[in-house]
Amino acid sequence: MISIEHLNKTFKTARGKAHPALVDIDLQIPAGQFVSILGPSGCGKSTLLYIVGGFEQPTEGAVKVDGKRIVQPGPDRGPVFQEYALFPWKTVLGNVAYGLREQGVPKAQAQARALSWLEKVNLDKYAGFYPRELSGGMRQRAAIARTLAYEPAILLMDEPFGALDAHTRLVLQAELLSLWEQLRNTVLFVTHAVDEAVYLSDRVVVLTGSPGSVREVIDIDLPRPRVRAELLLNRDYQNYIVHLENLLTEKEQV
Repeated sequence: MISIEHLNKTFKTARGKAHPALVDIDLQIPAGQFVSILGPSGCGKSTLLYIVGGFEQPTEGAVKVDGKRIVQPGPDRGPVFQEYALFPWKTVLGNVAYGLREQGVPKAQAQARALSWLEKVNLDKYAGFYPRELSGGMRQRAAIARTLAYEPAILLMDEPFGALDAHTRLVLQAELLSLWEQLRNTVLFVTHAVDEAVYLSDRVVVLTGSPGSVREVIDIDLPRPRVRAELLLNRDYQNYIVHLENLLTEKEQV
């Protein structure tokens, strides 16, 4: 369970003025759910994710995981960012094994587990390659494998497919869902894309414009496992898309 309680976040501008980023966020996320955070640019989606990860601290309120307040990053929460964040001087295998080695896993065991995860993301043939030798989609596969290799209970994904071309994005969405169906860890997924949020999620949290607050939480009641071609013909899927698009484009009531 992730419990976000009366969370507020205010930043100081360069001129020393207070800038509210998030206002009174209250969310309860059960273990094993795939939850997307959707909202306009600048509404605090990534800030909320970083607070759950322990990389930022709230100005007021708290984030708790299984009742324990989050004050710093930890191995129970695995981040995946849009920028891949791979070490350019390490091979793909070395990158995926890195988190395991940091946790004290012996080298041979860490490499074996890393190779197993590379097989799951179809990168085992590229274990000896360096990040610069991979396409964007392959680098993001490696970044996902690196995080999943140390088996975090919670996966924090900040627009992980945002920099990819449309086709690669669709392929990686399907691959992510396939992995998640096997693992069933809790996922908090930040996105700008309505169709991506509906396709992936059990619930979608829609934030208002800046400062971000919860505008609506929508349960996505669609069958799993999900097949995109079938969903495109599903009236419920279409209705979710339309409703979310309307929420994002309608002017908020004052």
